[in-house]
Amino acid sequence: MTWRILMHATLFLASLLALMPAQANPKWGMNDVTIIYPLPHYPHEISQLISPGTEGLGGSLLPEKYFQRLPVINQGEPRHLTYRNLRVVAVRIDPCFSFKGECLPQVRLVWQPLNKSSYGSSTRVGLLEAKDAAIHTLYTFTPASFQTFLGRYAELKDSNARDMSLEPLQVHPVLARQGLDGAFAQGLMELLADHIGEQNLWRVTAMSTFVGGDQWEFQGFNISEEGAHEIRIPRTHGATRQLFSVSSLTHNDFSNGQLTPAPLGNDNLQTLLRDSRFQPSTSSPLMRELGLSVARIENPNIHSPETMDCVSCHAAQAAGSVLLNRLPWLRNDPQHIEASFSSPSPLLNVGSLQGNTQILRALGYFERHLILSRRVINETARVVERMNSRAATSDDEKNPGLAGAKSRKEVVANAFLNSSPWSTRKTTSAAN
Repeated sequence: MTWRILMHATLFLASLLALMPAQANPKWGMNDVTIIYPLPHYPHEISQLISPGTEGLGGSLLPEKYFQRLPVINQGEPRHLTYRNLRVVAVRIDPCFSFKGECLPQVRLVWQPLNKSSYGSSTRVGLLEAKDAAIHTLYTFTPASFQTFLGRYAELKDSNARDMSLEPLQVHPVLARQGLDGAFAQGLMELLADHIGEQNLWRVTAMSTFVGGDQWEFQGFNISEEGAHEIRIPRTHGATRQLFSVSSLTHNDFSNGQLTPAPLGNDNLQTLLRDSRFQPSTSSPLMRELGLSVARIENPNIHSPETMDCVSCHAAQAAGSVLLNRLPWLRNDPQHIEASFSSPSPLLNVGSLQGNTQILRALGYFERHLILSRRVINETARVVERMNSRAATSDDEKNPGLAGAKSRKEVVANAFLNSSPWSTRKTTSAAN
C-alpha cells in the first residue's frame, strides 16, 4: 500500500512540474533516454508504431534475414505472422554501451509481437495486447553521427516545451498526451529512420516464450561484415542459449525452477530461482547474500551484459521482490544499501506486476501491463547522468564511464577499429 501511495504522489508531483514554464536548457531526464510508447487499444492502430520493414539507414530496421536466424519467439504463432506483428514498444539511447572495455554509442529498439487478446488473457476481448516474446536490435554509431543524432533529438524533445528531468520512467508523457500520430512521435520516427537501419545494425537478441507461459529462452548474435556471430552468454561455459522454466502454480514464488545451463560464479540466484517457497524468513548468511546478489546484479556500475547471464539479469526483478517482501529488514541492511545503485534521478518503479515470478520481461508490456525492471531503471538513470555531464555530446571531453584520460572521440574510434567480432565492419556516418 505504501509504495502505491508514493507512486501516485510522485506522479502527481510530476504533473504539477509539467505545468511549470520550460527551462531554457532543460536537463535530460529518464523519459528522454528511455522512450516507452503507449500501447494502442485496437488492432487497426498497430500501423502507428514502427514496424520491422520501416526503411532506415541502408535498409529496413529489422531485416527479415536476421529475424529468420532466430528461433520461433512466440511459440504457437507462425513465424511470418510474428514478423508481421512485431512493433517497437520502446527506444533506448546509450552513449556508452560497454563492449570489451570500450564505450559504444548506441540506440536500441525493443520489439514485441502485438495482436488481439487471446484466451486466458486479462485483456478485454478485441483489444490489442503485447505477447511476452521480445527482440532487441542495437545500432552502433560513429562519434560524428551520434553527435548529429543527439543534436537533432535534443531539438525534437525541447520543441515540445516540457522538462521531464524530475519524472520517473513511465510511458513517455508527450507520446501519451499527443498520441502516436502527434508531432513528437512522427518526428522521432523520422529521426530514427535517418540514423539507424541495416547499415549500422550491430546486435540482435531475443527472448522466446513457449506455450504455457512458463518457459523462456534467451539468445542473440552480433553482426559484422563476415556475417552473424552467436553471442556466448557469460557464466555458462560459452553457451549460446539459456533456458529458464518455472512452475505456473504460483505467481508469488519460484517453484521447480530450472536454469539450463545453470550460471557459474558469484552473485548467483539459483537457490532462489529453483524454489523460493521454503527459504527462511529470518536473517541468515544465505538470505543476506542472496539480497546482496540481487542488488549487485541490478547495479549497472557493478555488472554489465558482459559479466551477467541472461536469466539472472531478467529474473532479478521478481527475485528481489520476493526477497524484500519476505525479508523487509534487507532494505535497511548496510551491506545491501552499499551494493544498491543510487542516483539523483528518480528510481521509483511505476510498472505493474513487479513481484510476479512468471514475468521475466525487463522493459515493455505483459498483455497491456507496463513492465519495468529495477535494472532498466538503474541503467536509464546512469545514462541520464552521462548525458547531463555532456560526455555524450562533446568529442573533446573525457568519458566519465572509463577510468583513464582518453577523449570520447578516441575511445569510440578505437572501439570501432579494434573491437572484434565486428572490427572490420564498415561504419558510415548518417547524413548530416
